Amino acid sequence: MWHAEHTLETTAPPERIWAQMQMVADWPQWDTGLISAELPGAFSAGAQGFMQSSSAEPRSFLLASVSAQHEFTALTRLPLAEVRHIHHQETSSMGTRITHRIEIRGPLSWLYGWSVGRRLRDDLAPSMRRLARLAS
Repeated sequence: MWHAEHTLETTAPPERIWAQMQMVADWPQWDTGLISAELPGAFSAGAQGFMQSSSAEPRSFLLASVSAQHEFTALTRLPLAEVRHIHHQETSSMGTRITHRIEIRGPLSWLYGWSVGRRLRDDLAPSMRRLARLAS
């Protein structure tokens, strides 16, 4: 398994961070690696949507889990691997602590970690800073 993770603290309140995270069509405003995202239904576990990164064709994703105001996981399937984008938030003394973790699992996780992992890792910190700014 390959993974990358980044944590940021912000003065933005948790409910404003969560509001930004559940507006899927607005993900490209803060996620520097995306050019589009769409979720036709409700922001709930089992919902399926589409996203397109700047370096790949559009892909479907599944909201594998959603714990309102706390955490969600978006799952994308690749040949012989899956990519999990885990978005977690909690109240902190500053306001909100946000952690985004990306995991690539499966027989070809080493290959995807090598080929796209660096870009995914490098996008974490700037994306989180943009999210915090939008929610402030």
